[in-house]
Amino acid sequence: MEFFETLEYWHWLIFGAALIILEIILPSAVFLWPGLAALAIGVINFIAPEISWVTSMALWAGLSVLLAFGWQFYRKKNPSLEPRNTINRRGEQIVGRHFTLTKDITNGVGELHVDDTRWKVISSADIHAGKKVKVLGVEGTSLRVEEFTS
Repeated sequence: MEFFETLEYWHWLIFGAALIILEIILPSAVFLWPGLAALAIGVINFIAPEISWVTSMALWAGLSVLLAFGWQFYRKKNPSLEPRNTINRRGEQIVGRHFTLTKDITNGVGELHVDDTRWKVISSADIHAGKKVKVLGVEGTSLRVEEFTS
């Protein structure tokens, strides 16, 4: 108990920094929120040094929980907009793009040139060469296309 009664603002700042460093070493999002809360309590204790250690501990615990749940709430409302990783998946890189058909699609199968590659294309309808098509998806080594109407 005597140790807690002697806590000063710089103890909280060191504690907070140590927790954040621990979070960097062991990434888990477990130490981050208590570390940030400890830094905040250090600032509060610097501004108002008369705050008791019991109040500081209660504020730290409450702020740690508030920050953790607040972050979860924020992430649910604002999901990450990370782009899909299409490295080494060339077919997926061209999904949604429009091209001019190089060979007729007959019986559901045709051919399309995309940049320097010749792709086998499949479609549910026959489409004549020279028509614009939109790439809908990738099925194995073939591209699923449909006629593009603007």
